Amino acid sequence: MAPCKPRTFTAGQDPLTKFDGAISVRNLPRPPDRLFEFQGIMRPSRGIYAKLIATGQKPPTHFHPSQWEFFRVLRGNLTIDFNGCPLHRTPSDGELAVPPYTHHVIYGTPGKEMNEVEFIVSASDPTAEDEGATLMDQPFFENWYGYQEDVFQRGEKLDFVQVLSMFDAGGTYLSPPWWVPFRSWIGLFLGIVVGRWIGGLLGYAPFYPQWTTDWQAACETMQKSWFHRQFADPEVQQRARERFREQLEQEASAKGEKSQ
Repeated sequence: MAPCKPRTFTAGQDPLTKFDGAISVRNLPRPPDRLFEFQGIMRPSRGIYAKLIATGQKPPTHFHPSQWEFFRVLRGNLTIDFNGCPLHRTPSDGELAVPPYTHHVIYGTPGKEMNEVEFIVSASDPTAEDEGATLMDQPFFENWYGYQEDVFQRGEKLDFVQVLSMFDAGGTYLSPPWWVPFRSWIGLFLGIVVGRWIGGLLGYAPFYPQWTTDWQAACETMQKSWFHRQFADPEVQQRARERFREQLEQEASAKGEKSQ
């Protein structure tokens, strides 16, 4: 196991498109009571989603201890497993609120899972008592999608510690199976102890400059944790951008030489 090494530079992209177009996320003006609001489009016939559907798999079930999450379908059919109960949503159903500590996951509705789905996702803004909590926000989505793309589209190996590190920094925790006693507490333990503490000591960063649009905000978040301060370098994004530009120039030059 080793911390991931991003193979793309997508910081600043809006909309953010991943997995050969299987998912696209665009920022929307956020309402006063929301920390963010995104418009997402899932194209299950492409990329990672086509592979998941073909094997009968779903994205990981998870929960958020400090935030409410909200979903509203604009087009198509979306299913949300809500504490193990599948809720099928269409545009006529309006917004669904997912309370903190609810174990949930979203995916294309069975029988219509290959249809394109357009939806709105947002999360509550933290209250004063939640000020010190890690929160689901734009950097979390950018890094989680970036990492998944490297794993599923570019052949990188999935690293459980890296996943836990990213999830913990985004106020999100993996849900153990339903039959596990105290599953929420175990999920928190794994995210904080393994993802944040052990992962930080082993060099696993929760955010990477290649994928994070607001790198300054990510650095400020990492500065709050003793385990992540080592990764909070405001200058590292510019260096990463220059390396990526040089890499593209070298690849273009090599292609030009082959064509001659």
